[in-house]
Order: sequence, then C-alpha cells, then structure tokens
Amino acid sequence: MRYSELIQFEPLESVMQLKDTKKKERARDFVSTYVISKPMSDNLSKVVFTNLRFDTPGDNKGLFIVGNYGTGKSHLMGVLASIAENAELTETLTDESVKESATQIAGKFKVIRSEIGATEMPLRDIVLSELKTELSEIGIEFDFPSIDKVTNNKETLNEMMSLFCEKYPDKGL
Repeated sequence: MRYSELIQFEPLESVMQLKDTKKKERARDFVSTYVISKPMSDNLSKVVFTNLRFDTPGDNKGLFIVGNYGTGKSHLMGVLASIAENAELTETLTDESVKESATQIAGKFKVIRSEIGATEMPLRDIVLSELKTELSEIGIEFDFPSIDKVTNNKETLNEMMSLFCEKYPDKGL
C-alpha cells in the first residue's frame, strides 16, 4: 500500500496573496484553511474583533501584526478581510469560539486590500493613492490634497469618511 492511498491533502500555498481575497471563492479558501491555535483563538476573540468594532463606543486600539517571513501574516489578514466583508464566511472558520466572536465584525466592512512593495514613495502618498483607487471602485470619488496643501491629515480623512458614510451608512472601512 502507498501513502498516497492512505493520506489525501491539499498542497499548501507558499505565498498567500492578500488581494486574492477580493474574489469570494479565494476568500472562502483563506478562511476555511486557516489553522487556529488556542492562543490565536484567544487573540482573535478577545483582542482583534473587539478592537475592530465600530458599533459600540470603546477605547479601540490599532493593531500591528509582526512576524517573520512565512509565519502566516498575509493569511491572517486575508481571513480578517474576508470575514469583515462577508458574514457568511464565518461558517467556514475552524474554531467555534472564533466563529461566535467573529459575528462582531462579520459583513460590517468594505475592505481595502493593499500591499506595499519596494518603493521610495512616501507612505502617506501610497496609502492615499490606494484609498482613492479603491474608493473609486465602490462609487466614492475623493481627491486627497497634496501634502503641501494640508495642515492636518485627520480633517481630510474625516471628510473622506463622511462621504463613505453617506454611501455606506451601516459599514466601516
């Protein structure tokens, strides 16, 4: 008897592409294949989903994901993006407590997926360029002023979010 007759598996992708999760089938793959350890389950349920909520007032914090190459950062971000945009994908999560707590954010966002490659462009220009392009794709036209015309980026982002909220009043970005 051969091992291939006893064991069947899907080969792992060596590099996950975050932008692939725009396609619903790929988003489903990201969520259903994500292996959730107990510490990750606790982090997702108690830290990540809680801080991504916008429907209840709280002292939400930014999240910073750090890890060596190949440790699953893109896979994790793909899972979060997919669930945030598609509530039905929570059913494909492999951990029951995460499945339950994911309802806090499931389907409540329009997600902008972006990856930054090797560039000398300032971070502000990269982020705002990606925002402008992605917002345009969901029907929101907004021009960010150049840095020499801005005294406060927060005001500009608030203006952009006001337009977003007019079009998508029940969604986060």
